[in-house]
Amino acid sequence: MLYPGILRGFGASLIVLGLAMLVPYLTALVAAENAPGAYLFGASITFFAGLGAVVASSGKHPPTDFRGALLLVLIWWVGAPVFAAAPFFLQGMSYGDAYFEAISALTTTGGWLSGEEARSSVSGALWRAELEWLGGLASVSIAAVIFVRPAFIGIDTLLPPFSLGESESYLSPLREAIKSFGIVYALLTFLCFTVVAISGAPLFDAAVMAMSIVASGGFIPHEDGLAGYGFGVGAALFPFIILSGANFVLIARLLRGVTRRARDAETRSFLLIILGVGILFWLTSGAGNFGLIPAQVFNAASLLSTNGFLIGESPVAAVAIVTAVIGGAAVSTAGGFKILRWLVIMRRAREEIRRLVTPRGVFGVSRIANELGVWMHFLVFTMTLAGLLLIIAMFGHSFEEAALVATAVLSNTGPLLFLAEGGHGDYMVFDGALRWVLSAGMVLGRLEAVLGLALINRAFWR
Repeated sequence: MLYPGILRGFGASLIVLGLAMLVPYLTALVAAENAPGAYLFGASITFFAGLGAVVASSGKHPPTDFRGALLLVLIWWVGAPVFAAAPFFLQGMSYGDAYFEAISALTTTGGWLSGEEARSSVSGALWRAELEWLGGLASVSIAAVIFVRPAFIGIDTLLPPFSLGESESYLSPLREAIKSFGIVYALLTFLCFTVVAISGAPLFDAAVMAMSIVASGGFIPHEDGLAGYGFGVGAALFPFIILSGANFVLIARLLRGVTRRARDAETRSFLLIILGVGILFWLTSGAGNFGLIPAQVFNAASLLSTNGFLIGESPVAAVAIVTAVIGGAAVSTAGGFKILRWLVIMRRAREEIRRLVTPRGVFGVSRIANELGVWMHFLVFTMTLAGLLLIIAMFGHSFEEAALVATAVLSNTGPLLFLAEGGHGDYMVFDGALRWVLSAGMVLGRLEAVLGLALINRAFWR
């Protein structure tokens, strides 16, 4: 493992982050807000810190191995918010609060300390949405390079349109993933912006929602949520909510006109689960009124894609929690356990039931390539979820609220907190020390829990 390569990769990401900070800086100037100086200073320190890291690591180095790639991913999720938080801190937030906001945005969790504060300025709302957009692109790229391997998801799936890193080459595939997916990702965002703007949303709101929804961040800049825009905006967002949780490799192939071998069991299952969960939401909250079904299907898509915002009648909290845990496709901006892993578990359950019924039966070759990683992930995910729930409950919160928050941070579905009693949705109610725990949960959700376990394994680093 070579640290100069890791330093160079992180430095390059800081350069991008610093340049991105100029967008809310210009927005604050145009809107005559008091924040331009905060964004300009934050952009300067971020850009030059990244440039310094790139210069310090210049020269030819051997490719970075798998452990180095994992360390870079960890540094990105933990270290990038250190710089992204600068504008919030310079505008008066404590640094702990600023870091929480930045890490919630970058991991596409979308859980704000104060929803009112997040929407109070155009530059602040834009910076949060932009961080979610960058975090969504990072999530897709990292998943395609690292997490889609059979060792982690238990089964072969659609391969991304670039070569995967082998035992000694991972930073190059990460760059290729960002380049390959970046164009398609930006195109989807532009299409979402155009459709939402045509449907009646103000241009600024359309831009914020386009960046956030495609990244599965679930940030709606209106104080009344989607209800503040009317039916047309919600209908325009619906297909993009689905796309944010679908297999991005499949989306990239289809947009490039590659239809050969485009069948994907995971995306098909994703669509069927949306329909099934929507019907379940309807049965548990509004059975008898068929006019409520479309809204509940919308809510099912929003929770499965881990956008998390809801319309109409709120679903039962317990069902919503399970839905958010299921998550979206393995290579998507969505969080959660991921549907591909559930498919592996269901297939194994089906095979074991068959063997119990007919012990001497012959059923052919198993389609599961390597399920050990899936079961490890299931164990670590559930134990982490339980641990977060207990810690939150120890701070004096009710079991339901603790379960909602633990699920929200680990599945990166921040708006899920609105289902708690009172429906405030603000994370400011949690103690400052607890918010650091919640921040760690957001990072673990993006790291994929089993890889988080590897990072603290001494044998792995040796």
